[in-house]
Amino acid sequence: MAVIIAEEMIKEIADQLDSGMICFYHIPTGELESHPDEMKGWGGFDEEPWEETIEKVENNYHEYVRFEGLESHESFRIMENFVMEVSDKKIRQRLIDAISYKKPFQNFKFILNQYPELRQQWFEYKKAYYIEYVIEQLTDYNVSKDRE
Repeated sequence: MAVIIAEEMIKEIADQLDSGMICFYHIPTGELESHPDEMKGWGGFDEEPWEETIEKVENNYHEYVRFEGLESHESFRIMENFVMEVSDKKIRQRLIDAISYKKPFQNFKFILNQYPELRQQWFEYKKAYYIEYVIEQLTDYNVSKDRE
């Protein structure tokens, strides 16, 4: 049977993933568990505050749908796609230059901070992408369960 997750929960998962967490949706209860993702910048995080959550998920892994965040190259691709949609040629070129150098994420953020409206558009763009990414992971989970 396919797992269906409410839209608000999908948005919550997307937000958690964007903040560097790894998420686990508990199928029987519809509750969300999450903890920092070691692979997304949280390497060596203090597990103690998250111990109960980690243990709960590990002991009942088959009852959860796992959601992972984007790899850095995927995040970069989203950033590139957004830049190419910027209508103002001058700003678009500044952003292209920013992501072409060392520390592209930092440079991108620096430029965006100079354009509050564009910065807000970026957040909306990225959130929409993350929501689709969560839906894609859920679809993959459901397809794999159908094959079992």
